[in-house]
Amino acid sequence: MLRVRLFYRRIVFQLQGCVRQISRHAKGKRRYNDTLNDPELLACRRRALELAQGLAPTPKHLQSVAREVGSEMAAWAFTQQELRALGMRKFARGEAMLFTREALEQATHEAVARYHASRFPSGARVADLTCGIGGDLIALATRGPAIGFEIDFERAELARWNLAAHNLSADIRELDTLETPWDFDYAFADPARRIEGRRTLTPEAFQPDPHTLIPRLSALRLAGLKLSPLLPDPWLEGFGGGLEFLSFGGECREAVLWLGREAEPGRVAVHIETGERLSPADLPVSTALPADIFYEADPAAIRAHALGTLCERGGLQPLGESNGYLTGPGDPTASPWLRAWRVLAAAEDWKAAATALRTHGAGRLAVKTRGVPIRVEEAQKRFRPMGDRALTLAIYPVQGRPRYAILEGPL
Repeated sequence: MLRVRLFYRRIVFQLQGCVRQISRHAKGKRRYNDTLNDPELLACRRRALELAQGLAPTPKHLQSVAREVGSEMAAWAFTQQELRALGMRKFARGEAMLFTREALEQATHEAVARYHASRFPSGARVADLTCGIGGDLIALATRGPAIGFEIDFERAELARWNLAAHNLSADIRELDTLETPWDFDYAFADPARRIEGRRTLTPEAFQPDPHTLIPRLSALRLAGLKLSPLLPDPWLEGFGGGLEFLSFGGECREAVLWLGREAEPGRVAVHIETGERLSPADLPVSTALPADIFYEADPAAIRAHALGTLCERGGLQPLGESNGYLTGPGDPTASPWLRAWRVLAAAEDWKAAATALRTHGAGRLAVKTRGVPIRVEEAQKRFRPMGDRALTLAIYPVQGRPRYAILEGPL
């Protein structure tokens, strides 16, 4: 029994991250992950994945798999089972791919990657300058010849596996993209934006450094540089080219700076699911009181300064100084850029808002805020249920003071 306990503790420790620290065979040699060039190790990995498939990582199952392939390989296989389940959220064939936890978190969703790839001419050779485990590279290889640069050997090997899982191939080069000549006219790059696992908004800390990368990208015919949409406008706009803010799943997933001789200047929001594009436009005069329908704009439309375009299309007005809430009549389902609620009441202070909530029988309350120093948790604590309706309270500023809208929906 003691031996089983010790075995289980060791396996659990490996599953929590020890697997990534597997020792090298010898100094200067490649790591244990060099399986695609080692038929024996590759066969062992495939067998471990086959044995672990569909099994929970219990001591009994871990021990059973380890009897045939060893404890390290068993731990790796069960870790892959977990990562593959998470990978299915980004990749339709995630169950056949291989991941590391950090690389999976950084990988582009395949729908967004397909959009990136669609910007390049079909059949043209495109380089993914930071290919990682292959998220964007798979999409590029689907549309034509592709090159992948990756300085991390393990990720390069996983990219090869993942391409094969999609019946694709690409020229993967284990080189620093900034220290090698470029033999291509089109490229895409997604610099790492993490320091010791934490996201950073300091461009100088990105890898590779955008300030070094951008001049070379600008000399190509067309190149895309994926960046955080939280970077300030002066920085994003300081290099020329075109700027896109991509919406997917109701979120502003990324900013993409398009550079090169074929890049189109300007700023635009792109809705990945529908392909719709929004350009900036001036906002009409705002209103303090909501009309029949309350709208919340997609974050990518907000980030692209395209709220004025939505107002023009739908006959809407900005609500106070909220920078994202709009109001007006019309069909609440007409735009993929807008979520809609029906307005039940409006109030100028908390006391009037609480009275309106009681009047409308609010039993459960969701709170939305924009531009006001009021925390959602604080507003919810002040709420007293008086019925069984699920309502929403939106709080927004008008001349610096909070206003309240009681809503039903979303529609």
